Amino acid sequence: MPAERDNLNKIRSLLKFHPRGLTISDISQRLKMNRNSVAKYLEILEISGCVEMRHMGAAKVYYLSQRIPLAAILGFTKEGIVVINEEGRINQVNDRFCQMFDLNQQEILSAPISVLPHNLLRVLTSPRLLDGPDEKAEQTRILKMEQYDWTQYFKVRILNTIFDTGEHGQTVIIEDITLEKEMEERLRINEARYRGIVEDQLEMICRYTPEGKITFANDAFCKNLRIYPEEVTNRSILAFLPADSVSRLQAGMQACAPNSPVWDLEVEVTLPGENPCWQHWIYRGIFDEDDAILEYQGVGRDITDRKRAEIELLIKSCAIESSVIPIGLATLEGIVTYVNPAFLQMWGYNHISDVIGLPIEHFAHGNVDSLRHIFEIRQIIARESCYSGEMAGIRRSGSKFNLLITASVVKDTAANPLCLIAYFNDISTQIRMNREVQMKETAISHSYEGIAIICPDGRISYSNPSFTRIFQRLSERDLYGKQIDLVYSCYPQLEGKRSEISASLIRKGIWTSIISDITEDGKTSIIQIHLSRTKDSGGNHLCTIFSALDITEQRMIEESLSMMYHHLEEAIEHVGDPTFILDNHRRVVAWNNAMAALTGYNRDEIVGTAGYRDACRCFEPGIPLLADLVDLPVRDLIRNHPSVSRFGTGLFTEAFLPSLQNGKGAVIWAKASPILNASGQTIGVIQTMKDMTNWKRIAEHGLTKEIS
Repeated sequence: MPAERDNLNKIRSLLKFHPRGLTISDISQRLKMNRNSVAKYLEILEISGCVEMRHMGAAKVYYLSQRIPLAAILGFTKEGIVVINEEGRINQVNDRFCQMFDLNQQEILSAPISVLPHNLLRVLTSPRLLDGPDEKAEQTRILKMEQYDWTQYFKVRILNTIFDTGEHGQTVIIEDITLEKEMEERLRINEARYRGIVEDQLEMICRYTPEGKITFANDAFCKNLRIYPEEVTNRSILAFLPADSVSRLQAGMQACAPNSPVWDLEVEVTLPGENPCWQHWIYRGIFDEDDAILEYQGVGRDITDRKRAEIELLIKSCAIESSVIPIGLATLEGIVTYVNPAFLQMWGYNHISDVIGLPIEHFAHGNVDSLRHIFEIRQIIARESCYSGEMAGIRRSGSKFNLLITASVVKDTAANPLCLIAYFNDISTQIRMNREVQMKETAISHSYEGIAIICPDGRISYSNPSFTRIFQRLSERDLYGKQIDLVYSCYPQLEGKRSEISASLIRKGIWTSIISDITEDGKTSIIQIHLSRTKDSGGNHLCTIFSALDITEQRMIEESLSMMYHHLEEAIEHVGDPTFILDNHRRVVAWNNAMAALTGYNRDEIVGTAGYRDACRCFEPGIPLLADLVDLPVRDLIRNHPSVSRFGTGLFTEAFLPSLQNGKGAVIWAKASPILNASGQTIGVIQTMKDMTNWKRIAEHGLTKEIS
């Protein structure tokens, strides 16, 4: 054996000085060794991985292999590795192996394998592994180790190994697969649970492909349709739906998306030998990780009894809903459970949700007398199960009215009390009308808009404070009973249009105009005026509503913005670089000739529209549309547009666009900045682009020349 090792070392030393390789004959001649012995030694070295062989014609050329020592990678693998020599001793072991089995690396090196855990030792000493017919074969086993109250699983791979010295041994690679085994077991249990739940569900469950082919159906689905389970698979789901429901199901499938994967469907079906019944289905799309649809799952249940009850209840509800008599239902404890529209109208509520769940004492609306009366009525109903009489009511708005109330206890067939029902009749129409008029008058009097009501004879029957505030030329503050001519005479622009106003009101019923005036302090006042003629139910002239609104400040802002945009538009026309301006609504307000030449979209096509995105498509994706990014937070800007830089409130970027200049490409520089008003508010965005190709070429040429 020592002589064999010396010969192996001699061959390896010789090959170190001949990196291009040597043949068997070359090695035999240089080392003065038998050719057959050299061939045997080379075979050992090749098996151990020390040398490699390649064919050059008919000759075999051997050279040292370039490999990384096993010891160099033992510390960088998550698997535990132990190398055992042919004497059954541990030759090498890594830290991961020692951690797995709680061993000390220094203590087990060179020790016999008997120091290894019993379960692992039994696997390593298995005759089927150690005496395998193929010494290059890899043997794999699963090792289960139980300690205390927990279990670990290891995947053990044993590779027969030949060392550099020609000795034989084994390399054992151990991987901890406890988590994988636990996940497999959980998956198996969950799958069994899921299947048990699905199969035992009373609801019908089925899954089908996008083409409609059923891939799974539970027992409830098959029983409901009177078919055997083996007959349903691979049939189309559409075959089990009525014709009018097929299109609705297909529409739901087409609209199904990852962000809205669920939709429902109610269908009326006729089962074999039975009357028509109703089913409610909830469908869900199942997508893969790329958001592509894999299949659909439907869960359905029979809702025939519910539908029939709903129809019966609907008939009764319609009768109550359409009743002109206000009706309300409440629990025995006095909590409102239902009211009809007439009730809502009587008490001044807009929607049933405004009153459901309220105690009946709530309808006293804080009135002590009304609250006391409600308590008295409840005591009478508790004693006699019914009540009929008059009471004072307080509407939600606070208006008082008189009503006749009839209340009683509703009982079932066994005379058990179920709820309270009450019928109301308003007997104070005049009071209600007066209260509504008062409310409307209060609302008008506090309106910022100036309002005056003009009688058919031209008298002013009402004017709110805003009316006299807007028409400052009026010498009289109280206009009640005055003629509307008084207002016209104070404003020449109205005085000259009396005939026009009268004709428009007769012909169209309305007249609208804007007048201007110079106030006493020399300021301009702009007033928007609208007159509308109203008629009663018989078509007779009832009154004319004169409304006025001071729009001075609004007009000044509009004119200021218009002037600013006009000046900006004139300015950018003289700019040689392509430039455009957007307003706050992202509409184009300026588009210079350079921009039109660059994009092919002229000014008339773009101004006033949001078509700048289509026009700027030629720059993307190299240059993003900066005008849409000026309001983007810095974090989102850095994450989504790393090529864009922010300087102050503006954005800057630069990119080479190969599609420009007839395919020759161009370096484009772009900048976008918000346009601010005097208050610092953003009122628009301006973006400029500049062709920097020639400048870049000059700069690069100058740099190259300087380096030369």
